[in-house]
Amino acid sequence: MRRALVVGIPLPHVTFDNYSFLSAPSLFDHDRVVVEMSSISDAVDQVVDGSPEYKTHGGHAVVNGPSGPKTFSLAELLRLRRLEAERLLARGGIVVCLTYPDVAHERIEGMPGWRRYDWLPAPEGFAYAEQLLAGYGKLGVEVDDAGHSFAPYVEEFGVRLAFRAYVSEEEGFSKFGRVFARSPGGAAVGVELAIGRGRVVLLPPLGQMDYSRDRVPLANTLHICLERMQEGDTERPPQSTRKEAS
Repeated sequence: MRRALVVGIPLPHVTFDNYSFLSAPSLFDHDRVVVEMSSISDAVDQVVDGSPEYKTHGGHAVVNGPSGPKTFSLAELLRLRRLEAERLLARGGIVVCLTYPDVAHERIEGMPGWRRYDWLPAPEGFAYAEQLLAGYGKLGVEVDDAGHSFAPYVEEFGVRLAFRAYVSEEEGFSKFGRVFARSPGGAAVGVELAIGRGRVVLLPPLGQMDYSRDRVPLANTLHICLERMQEGDTERPPQSTRKEAS
């Protein structure tokens, strides 16, 4: 049974392992990872502000400073997440992002100017900070590619999806990018990026999430989409990975 690591949004499914971005085990120990991107900023900001809430998977408190016998540096952990994501994608893994705009975090000791997407590799010729544009669309997203593995997500929740970011389809985008969902105005809000042997899927989030009502159908739908992607629809040429984080 394939298992998925789910970060930042607790989803009930027998194959899902739920964690925060800072407490999760190494990303590459799963073949598929689902990340609610705004939760990364929430966790980072809380540590920067001195919250003792977050601990690594090994039980060390995450701190905005150097590592010690019982603590682990936030900056070091963010660097490790980048290496883990590179390894996950290099071995053909899938990263699914509930997408929000890229933002900078300036107060991380030892890593000033770290950005929300710096942990996630990008295809050659694509930069999240430049080509993932902020947007505040009204409810309603439409399927643009019915054969895509994540079309069922749009079909199930499309009338309730409100994009917070969309992809700029610049020249050369088709070499590594595939659009499967668009806003009513035609913006690319459901996008697949080929990175090495792996893939990153950018999804618009639900406009208003009612966990008591939506967690189960959301979990079931994402599971179906992940299964579809790993069982078929895999004929994509390998792409080189460009490192964006130092």
